[in-house]
Amino acid sequence: MIVLRKPYRSTKQDTTVIVADELAGALDGVNRTFRTTYKYKRDRITVYYNGQALHAPYDFDQTGVDEITFVDLIPQYPDEKLRATYELEGFEYGVALKGQLPIPMGVSSKQVMFSTTLSNAYYSVSTELTSTDGDPSVFSYVIASKTVNGFTVFFSGVIDTPNYTLDWAVSP
Repeated sequence: MIVLRKPYRSTKQDTTVIVADELAGALDGVNRTFRTTYKYKRDRITVYYNGQALHAPYDFDQTGVDEITFVDLIPQYPDEKLRATYELEGFEYGVALKGQLPIPMGVSSKQVMFSTTLSNAYYSVSTELTSTDGDPSVFSYVIASKTVNGFTVFFSGVIDTPNYTLDWAVSP
């Protein structure tokens, strides 16, 4: 399964999660009904038969929240590939908070403090460290000390110029 998403969205309403995975069902020359791994949003699914895109209602019907039924096609060989890409139903991946912080020269960590307190510390953090230097040093970093009020970023070395910026976003 492949999950495709875009971080740094401002609200849950404009964020979608698209899944690409194999359809489940018997490839026996009789079965026409196959299932997705997760519930999909109606009219937000594309099925692929051996790489060829199929579309509802011409090639298949959406017969359930996680089920499709082929109109004419009856897959019958075990090596046939049935995949689908679809938008998840009832899944919200939105950004609760986001920001941008300059990283001062000479530090090996930076604390990020939230403008509001979150309800719990079980959130995902997306970060990107950027520099305006023409030939920047490369730093790896680790997110640690997550609390409802913020988190700390620990860099792999001491920041050597004042030209680094940390873009961050947290998602519930």
